[in-house]
Amino acid sequence: MYKIVFICSMLLGSFSSFAQYESSSSSSSENKMEGTFPELKSEQTNQYKFSAGVASGVSSPTGDATSSMEYGLVLGFQPIALIGAGVEANTTRLDTANDIRQTNVLLRSTYNVGGDVPVLRSSFLGVGLGPVFVSNRVRWAGAPLVGFDIPLSSKSHDFISLGLEAKYLFVTNTDVPDLFASTLALKYWF
Repeated sequence: MYKIVFICSMLLGSFSSFAQYESSSSSSSENKMEGTFPELKSEQTNQYKFSAGVASGVSSPTGDATSSMEYGLVLGFQPIALIGAGVEANTTRLDTANDIRQTNVLLRSTYNVGGDVPVLRSSFLGVGLGPVFVSNRVRWAGAPLVGFDIPLSSKSHDFISLGLEAKYLFVTNTDVPDLFASTLALKYWF
């Protein structure tokens, strides 16, 4: 049954990939077809955006530690509409026998998907790198990031966004557990 559903969905999907707008002799912008990724326009200085926010969620470490609350701060800069950079600082308590607190400070870079699809235009993919502080030790970590920030108003500056982010933190040493974190972020863009 699953094979039949898969084949039907592949066939229907292949027909839609060849759909085109009706071509006409006039070159109006309403008939213009755009791709999934919009053009990069770095010459527009009004696209500069800074953001500051708070994040709170759940982190699930690997190994014998249990899930616990994670919270932190997020600062960001968006030089153009598709590219973002920033720093995030998160802390969580690992519920082990020693009751250890883990703090992550990650430099992050993100690519905003964009486009015209409602949820996808607010989505981002990225990577974060930085130190992990656990008790008296410092370890290094990297994390792939995925998430979205949906604006709560239609203004281009001075607005608040609500988003969700997921990351998996790979720590360099085995004495500190890797962790999966899912956080809800409230950001102010100025």
